Amino acid sequence: MTRRASLLFGRVRVLGTVPPARRRWRRTLRAGLFWTALGLGAATISYALSLDMAARSLGFDRKFAELFFALIPIPPLALGVHGLALALRLRAASALADRTASYLAEHLPEGYVVVPHYAPRDGVDDEVPMVVIGPPGVLVIEPRDEAGEVLCYDDNWYRKQKYGVGRRFHGPSPSHRARWNAARVRGDISVDPAHTPVEPVVVFVTAHIADVSRSSVTAIEGLPAIVDRLVRGPSDPVRVAV
Repeated sequence: MTRRASLLFGRVRVLGTVPPARRRWRRTLRAGLFWTALGLGAATISYALSLDMAARSLGFDRKFAELFFALIPIPPLALGVHGLALALRLRAASALADRTASYLAEHLPEGYVVVPHYAPRDGVDDEVPMVVIGPPGVLVIEPRDEAGEVLCYDDNWYRKQKYGVGRRFHGPSPSHRARWNAARVRGDISVDPAHTPVEPVVVFVTAHIADVSRSSVTAIEGLPAIVDRLVRGPSDPVRVAV
C-alpha cells in the first residue's frame, strides 16, 4: 500500500464502520417488532373489552365506542408492518454490501483496502455501503442487486421491459446516493481532490446495463468489471459508462 493510501485508510479506520449490532436494519427490525406487538396487544385488549362498560366509562355512544376501539390498533400495526418491510429491504442491502466486500477483498491485489458499512461523522443515519482505498484514490461504491436489464435517463433508473422502459427503481436514485455518499466520505477524510480523487460508482452485481444516458456517476456491470476498473482503469465503453 502506498503512503497516501495508508494515510487515507488510517483516517477511515479511526472513524470506523457500523458494528453489526447497530446496523440500521437491526434497529428498524426492533422498532417494527415493538409497534407490531403494541398493535396486537391493543387489538387483543379491544376485543376483550366489554363495549357497554367501556362506552359508559368513556361517556361514548356504543356505536362510537365500537368504532373507537376498532381503530386503536391500526396506527401501531401500520407502523409495525412498514418497519418490518423496511428492515427486510435494509437487511438485503446490508448482505449485498457484505458479499460485494468479500469479493473485492479476495480479488483485489495488495495495496487496496475494502471498508464496508462505513459510518460517516455527519450524524446521518444512513451508512455508506462500501469504500475502497487504493493507489488510484478512493472509490465509494453503491452496490445494486436488480435482475434483468436496467437503464438510466438523467439519473432516473428503470428496469427495462421487452417493449420499452419499465418500472422505476424504488427509493432514491442509485447514482444520487452514490454521489451523496462520496461527498460525505470526502468531507470526512479531508482530501485534496486534485491529488486524491473520491469517485462515486454504482455497481450492478447481476443486472445488464442497457443504457446509461446522462448518468451523473459511473455505472459498472458486474463485480469483475469493478476490479478491472480499480486495477487497470475503465476499458469497456459499453459496460462502464459516465
